[in-house]
Amino acid sequence: MDERQSAALHRLTVAGVISAEQERAVRDALDGVPAASSRTGRLVEIAGYVGGGLLLGGAVLLVATAWEDLSRTGRLTLLVAATAVLVAAGVLVAGGPRGIRQLGVGTVAHRVVGVLFALAPITAALAGGVAVDDREVLVGAAVGLPLAVAGYAVVSAAVGLLVAGALSVVVVMASVGEHPAAGPLAMGLWLFGLGVLWLVASAGRVLRHRQLGLAIGAVIAFFGAQQPLGSSDDAVWAYALTAVLAVACFAGYARERTFVLPAAGVVATTVVVPEAVWDWTDGAVGGGWLLLVGGAVLLAASGIGLRLGRSRPGVPVRPVEPAR
Repeated sequence: MDERQSAALHRLTVAGVISAEQERAVRDALDGVPAASSRTGRLVEIAGYVGGGLLLGGAVLLVATAWEDLSRTGRLTLLVAATAVLVAAGVLVAGGPRGIRQLGVGTVAHRVVGVLFALAPITAALAGGVAVDDREVLVGAAVGLPLAVAGYAVVSAAVGLLVAGALSVVVVMASVGEHPAAGPLAMGLWLFGLGVLWLVASAGRVLRHRQLGLAIGAVIAFFGAQQPLGSSDDAVWAYALTAVLAVACFAGYARERTFVLPAAGVVATTVVVPEAVWDWTDGAVGGGWLLLVGGAVLLAASGIGLRLGRSRPGVPVRPVEPAR
């Protein structure tokens, strides 16, 4: 038993979950059990990461160097095979299909399988793009996104959620880009809506990594809110969407105690106010004044976040039933 485990066991005794006699019995029982080698576990984990990275990098390098020499069938076969190998490797590390459901969260096997299942949608997206002559980006992302979602549903790994977030952005941007009449405003609205979906899914406890999901949603929504700046006629939409995002993040922080929401609210507020002032004054306000405005807004937004944090009552802790 290492120091952290010993301290955790003692805290259970102090909290009354177990008695002192039970603590001594647990210590006596574990004294004869050799602790698992953390160094070996880390080496195995690193080997899994390196293996997955080498497989993905090798596939990309091979395709890049021999792209012209390979037929479409050869390219597609190579990428599909790489995807299958990544998935099979993940299942093998987990100990079979049944072992995937029994993976302990935070264990070495869980992290390695999560990375392998996160890499598979990338090679699948490349395969989808190779399989068609038109709309390669859209088709590829549309193929990879469901696989990324399925991988996260099976093994809830943070890296899988990041891949799903990136592919969802590519799908939306490629879809909107297929319509020549769609301008920056349409792109911004669709991306903003995508970010809102991520925020709602994370706040609604659909995702296991709630803070990461909130961060992904906030980044996507902010990115979408800024898109209308590409057209001078639609700039007001950028200010409105960014302001809505800031207000929503501050309001959400009053309900969800997480640093992601106030941080996103502060960033959105600090960006939108100088942008709006610069635009509405036709650039009459110089850079120094904009810095002052931005600093004042940053302080005000930070103050709002702190006040919301102080005004929110603490979450009551359920008392632990003492040991009998």
